[in-house]
Amino acid sequence: AGCVTAGAYGACMPCLACALRPAAPGGLCPACRSDLAPGGERRLAGGILVRSAYAHQGAARALIHRLKYGGHAAAAAALAAGMVAALPNGATALVPVPRARLRLWRYGVDPAMELAGALARARRLPVVVALRPAWWHHRRAGPAGAGRGLPRFWAAGQAPPGAVLVDDVVTTGATLRAAAAALGGSWVAITATTARWRPPPCRPRAAAV
Repeated sequence: AGCVTAGAYGACMPCLACALRPAAPGGLCPACRSDLAPGGERRLAGGILVRSAYAHQGAARALIHRLKYGGHAAAAAALAAGMVAALPNGATALVPVPRARLRLWRYGVDPAMELAGALARARRLPVVVALRPAWWHHRRAGPAGAGRGLPRFWAAGQAPPGAVLVDDVVTTGATLRAAAAALGGSWVAITATTARWRPPPCRPRAAAV
């Protein structure tokens, strides 16, 4: 049988996640497709309801990495396919949570904007650029217990009632809380993945000499 994902030169397209096996329709090989685990939902402080398509592990984590640091926009379409079900029925627009400007310049891609664009095409919803990011902050990604910067956003426009925040990963929820605070009101957010986070362990203070 011929390859169902043959490219322009007839070669099979590699899986977007593992890059080792031929991709099936949708961009993933069967093994990576079966590796995707549901992310579920949780409510953050401030009342933000977050719905995540996948757990931030295995193939989903690889897709996020390829999108975020490799600039592979095709990974956004693969992730967005699982995010569609997380969209509320009454969603009216998508508001991407933008990347810090220096990181956008460095990597050349805004993950949330790519995800929002893929979702917009799937559900025929408008993308509203309603947030302006800071130039830089300490990176949020990293191992559990690592120091994490506090993101800042400013309102750059008005989102319609029923708009939904879109981001790539939720860990502590600080980024989504900062975005919601800049816009005001109550929000539902959807993310491609959700990552477990453990606060850094308390270190006993050294005894006074």
